[in-house]
Amino acid sequence: MGLDGPAPARTFAWIPSLKAVVGGIPVSANIHVWVADTQTPASRREWLQTLDRITALHPKTVVPGHYLPNANGSAPHTLASVKFTRDYLKAFETEAAKAKDSAALIAAMKTRYPKLEDTSSLELSAKVIKGEMKWPQ
Repeated sequence: MGLDGPAPARTFAWIPSLKAVVGGIPVSANIHVWVADTQTPASRREWLQTLDRITALHPKTVVPGHYLPNANGSAPHTLASVKFTRDYLKAFETEAAKAKDSAALIAAMKTRYPKLEDTSSLELSAKVIKGEMKWPQ
């Protein structure tokens, strides 16, 4: 699903018989979210629309495209991963608007999400979004 939407690169598979959303990159869990590929606020809003579309399906299972197991070792295969991704993107947008540079954005996101892993995704994304590094779109 999603090939017909505003962000075809952010597709996912919907398996109605299992009420499951599987794969794709719109959903992450337990890691800093890779934002470098969505370099404009509009593209991040489109990402949020994709997450809304997933939520509207009321899936019983959601397999994130990118995740690490949580503290007890289980994979976050629920709508909680969609909520996490949505909340992270909104926090990133808020902090990016306030941050004078990538270092400030990174610090703010680490304060909000001190236990997340994959800080390299945050660091590169922050540099791209703050215009300190080029990244292909």
